[in-house]
Amino acid sequence: MDEIFHNRRVMLDIIDLRAYDDYTYNHSLNVAVLSTIIGISLGLNKEALNELAMGALLHDIGKMFVDKNILNKPGRLTPEEFEHIKKHSALGYDYMRNYFDISQNSKIIALQHHEQYNGNGYPNGLAGEEIMQYGRIACVADVYDALTSDRPYRKSMLPSDAIEFIMSGFGTIFDPKVVDAFTKKVAPYPVGTCLRLSSGEICIVVENREGTGLRPVVRVVENNKMTDRTIDLANDRSALNVTITEIVNI
Repeated sequence: MDEIFHNRRVMLDIIDLRAYDDYTYNHSLNVAVLSTIIGISLGLNKEALNELAMGALLHDIGKMFVDKNILNKPGRLTPEEFEHIKKHSALGYDYMRNYFDISQNSKIIALQHHEQYNGNGYPNGLAGEEIMQYGRIACVADVYDALTSDRPYRKSMLPSDAIEFIMSGFGTIFDPKVVDAFTKKVAPYPVGTCLRLSSGEICIVVENREGTGLRPVVRVVENNKMTDRTIDLANDRSALNVTITEIVNI
């Protein structure tokens, strides 16, 4: 958290803290990093960022009390199984309330990270400002990391597709201010991604800049080899009408 705080212009090209460990553990680390990045973008002070990072790190601790066979089920959950999974929010909050000597603001993230801005979340169906800001931040971070992770029941999404999903929930599932902060900091096309442009050119992403993640700096590829020609899709006047049409493999 200190490293992120002091590097305020940090842009996440890839979050890959996963090694050879349990998914929930690594997911929790990723959500803590993402939440802190969003918090910095929103201008939270260091004390608030510490509370946010701690709570985000522990947001899924209630899954210790969920049946692993249901948690890692490869197929669709039954309604009964989903109700069982949903208990992890309240179970995690109760566990931390009784056994963790940390800020109440941190603990509440476990309870609220599945609440939705429109009131359709769980466990309490809170809406808008009824949900603590930390909970609204962790909700976005949690969904993004879950979507970009391989799970037993589905393959991971591309970062660009996951960000598109987050943006589609602007003002419904997610707090609009949090979505804005998130999209400024997290790149839909990580460095190294191969793209096809509307001009027909194939390019490799070489740089992302804060606030222009949808328009990265790319280097043109010809005959499967990288050239010296770069295009700043955000600032090159000759490229203002050029769009990214797809992600490709070369």
